[in-house]
Amino acid sequence: MLKQNHEYKIVNYIENETKGGDLLAKVQLVDTDTDEKINCVIWEFSLCKIEKRALKIGNIIYVTESDFNEKFNNYIIKQIKLIKEVSIGLSAAQREEKFNKITDIVGTLNDEKLKISILEQLREHKELFKIAPAAKRHHHNYVGGLMQHIIECVDYAKALFSVTKTKVNNEVVLAGCIMHDFGKIFEYIVDLESGDIEVNHDWQDLWINHIAWGFSWANSNGFFELGHVIASHHGIKDFGSLVEPGTREAELLHEIDMLSSRLGKISVEDLEFDI
Repeated sequence: MLKQNHEYKIVNYIENETKGGDLLAKVQLVDTDTDEKINCVIWEFSLCKIEKRALKIGNIIYVTESDFNEKFNNYIIKQIKLIKEVSIGLSAAQREEKFNKITDIVGTLNDEKLKISILEQLREHKELFKIAPAAKRHHHNYVGGLMQHIIECVDYAKALFSVTKTKVNNEVVLAGCIMHDFGKIFEYIVDLESGDIEVNHDWQDLWINHIAWGFSWANSNGFFELGHVIASHHGIKDFGSLVEPGTREAELLHEIDMLSSRLGKISVEDLEFDI
């Protein structure tokens, strides 16, 4: 039961357009006392009256006006009160620090051509790279989330190098950690005020997705082993991979990517703890 003037956390928020052309938001709330999950909707008329920043995932809110829809067993939210606003991601200082850390990692690569090519991309697209999320919803979906994801992947890789018994080209794996999701700086558009993330459909019309971009960048520069690593990092074609991992390096990067996307600082709330 949805109680008025009671604390709820927004755990899911999706906007859709109805068949009639109206905007509808589907919202899932969690009772902060009982962990009960409650499904709600907000119609366009009410959305226009609610500040966009108040509806971020992770926010704590009061529902001040609502109705229960028996037919669909959900609540229609008409008005809310923002109690606690979640951060939109890394601060400017943290973003600069992580950018410098990533460039330092690239600087350790022995392959001079590979090092220079990656540094060129980082420097050319520095401002986009520093704010980019790693996803719209699934993981590291906040300002600076891509850099956080990359650093986690590098940390996992370095830890695994010491225990991996088969011979692996460490440089290709490290380069893969840094470049496997680089295309996401173009694939997503993030609002630095609200933290909202949107897909750049115009860019997708040209490049399909970040995997296609990364594969193209690597192969056009002659980094064919890295190209395969990037092309296969989602593991299987059903999850978006161009091919399945066919090398030890590709298999290792896929597993590293999965570790970070499931066990890392995957949500903005995780940033409250020891960034």
